[in-house]
Amino acid sequence: MVIVAVAGGTGDLGRILAQAVIDTGKHEVYILSRKPPVDQNERIIQTDYTEESLAHILSEKGVEVVICALIMDSDSACEAQLRLIRAADQCPSVKRFIPSEFNVEYDVGDEVLPYPEKRFHQIARRALERTNSVEYAYFYPGMFMDYFGMPRVSTCLRPLYFFFDPVHGRAILPGDGEGKMSMTLTTDAARYLALALDLPRWPRVLKAVASTVSLKELAALVGKSQDRPLKVTFQPVEDLLRHDSISLPSNMHLAKDYPERFPGGAEQVRALVADLEAGVALGAYDLSEIGGEHLDLVEWFEGLHPPPQQIGDFLEKTWRS
Repeated sequence: MVIVAVAGGTGDLGRILAQAVIDTGKHEVYILSRKPPVDQNERIIQTDYTEESLAHILSEKGVEVVICALIMDSDSACEAQLRLIRAADQCPSVKRFIPSEFNVEYDVGDEVLPYPEKRFHQIARRALERTNSVEYAYFYPGMFMDYFGMPRVSTCLRPLYFFFDPVHGRAILPGDGEGKMSMTLTTDAARYLALALDLPRWPRVLKAVASTVSLKELAALVGKSQDRPLKVTFQPVEDLLRHDSISLPSNMHLAKDYPERFPGGAEQVRALVADLEAGVALGAYDLSEIGGEHLDLVEWFEGLHPPPQQIGDFLEKTWRS
């Protein structure tokens, strides 16, 4: 058993990660949150994310593993994670740290991943490199499969549509559509991260990918699951890089429905989707072959635990009427 603290464990992805660790039945789990618990949940510990407060909590609870699930989309979130890293480094009980990296490699240039918010992840990486005794790893599940089941899929992720809009029978693919994308369901990704807590040593990268397919192949799978081919449109990657891109119908209303998430309005939605879609086209989301020190958790735990859900099966379960 280890004592685990999940920062942002009441948020979109954070609650899935925290629950996966709880579900193992092996570990003691605490959830760090700015908001007080509404139901006297003893797992939830309120914090203002000052370095002093965080260091006190980690020391008092004897936390051994810190998982950060804060959404890295602002300077304030970035600074909160940096304070958490420094607090963990001060706390003798903390041995391991997972930063808020739950997609792909962020230490790359814009020619591979034109995603401005990657700077927040790079800042955290440099801070982790300066720690003295904390073992840390980056977690790569690729794109979250949940997005391709919206709005039908049950998920903690908020709505956002990439490439495909099954409700409207549309697909808008970058370039020639041959870009490959690795992906994993959030619950499967969380399950593998929880399993990784039992490993005696972490390499620098922990990979947990269920499926890797080209966008064309994915369009065919979506159409097959609905018994109707999607209307496919191709657009130049250059248009995505300029944020002069075609928007899927289901993305058009998100800025109005979630103003607190998209204060920049429809243009913010367009830019976010365009940057990530361009990253897929440029190869950032193809995790079929990655270099450096890493461990494929799906392979490691094969035969010992249920495999992750494949994209074809997920689409059939979600869209087959």
